[in-house]
Amino acid sequence: MPYLFCKFLKIFSLALFLFAVAGCNSGEKAVEKEYDNYKFDQQVIDKLPLYDSLVATIIANFPSFDKFIKEKDSYRAFRYRPASEDPDVFIKLPPAAEPKITPYYNRIGKDLIYGFDVFKDSSVKIYVRARLTAGSEVDIVENLSYYSKGNIRNRVFPEKDTALNTNWQYWTWFGKRGLF
Repeated sequence: MPYLFCKFLKIFSLALFLFAVAGCNSGEKAVEKEYDNYKFDQQVIDKLPLYDSLVATIIANFPSFDKFIKEKDSYRAFRYRPASEDPDVFIKLPPAAEPKITPYYNRIGKDLIYGFDVFKDSSVKIYVRARLTAGSEVDIVENLSYYSKGNIRNRVFPEKDTALNTNWQYWTWFGKRGLF
């Protein structure tokens, strides 16, 4: 009996491993296909002046955000996402900055912004949108990053990017939800 059980475990483990490898391979191909076919949204690019005004307002109100950035936090940013349930993310803006930022946020529209991060170096990451593609079930997360010093970094797969000007980068991350 122990022999049959050991044999069963070996076969089961091998089958599970092969299933996982096959699943990962098909997931990777789906991500590559979405990555290759992805086009940056012109609507986001057209709203760059509004995003730029939003970031200028955020930076002008940096002291309101800075006092909430913890030095010991590895991310070292004020993270704002009003619909978030993450305890490390703020769902409300600092009172002094809120009336100045909300009008830009509203003009951009909820379909083109769902939050932002403000970093110690005055760079800002805008969360544009996150979606799951229908057919391939690939997660696509679109972002805009503002680099106050113009130090834009090139991104590599599974991220795709385009520099919009000296300070702005539009970039997208592609991923497949894992089997485990």
